[in-house]
Amino acid sequence: MRKLLMIAAVGLSLGGCAQLQTALSEARSVYTYATTKTVASGQAAIVANAYDTLKATAVNYGNYCITQRFPKPVCSASNRRAVIKAVRAGDAARAQIEAPITTGQPVAATLYNTLVAVIQQLQAAPINVAKGQ
Repeated sequence: MRKLLMIAAVGLSLGGCAQLQTALSEARSVYTYATTKTVASGQAAIVANAYDTLKATAVNYGNYCITQRFPKPVCSASNRRAVIKAVRAGDAARAQIEAPITTGQPVAATLYNTLVAVIQQLQAAPINVAKGQ
């Protein structure tokens, strides 16, 4: 009986090897895509400029919240945290994109996509309510 259980356990563990190989293969292809795909520096410059503009708006949002003593729901803690988190992620990606843009080299697609995602987060945030109020 023990031998039968041992054989079943070994069979089940070997059956998982095929799934592990598939998962490893998928991980390798994602890594290869992420490290080899690029975007032209001109396209990256456009996204970087859009981020710079939205960052300025986000800073104005922060100033608005402070001067207006954090009116709810516009300046709720969750809204402010989301804006701060997006700006920090955007600053990191923007700093890494700067050198390739300056030299005219292609930019890694992962950095470009990160900056695009940050722009989308900032556009969804309530930062547009602080326009000169």
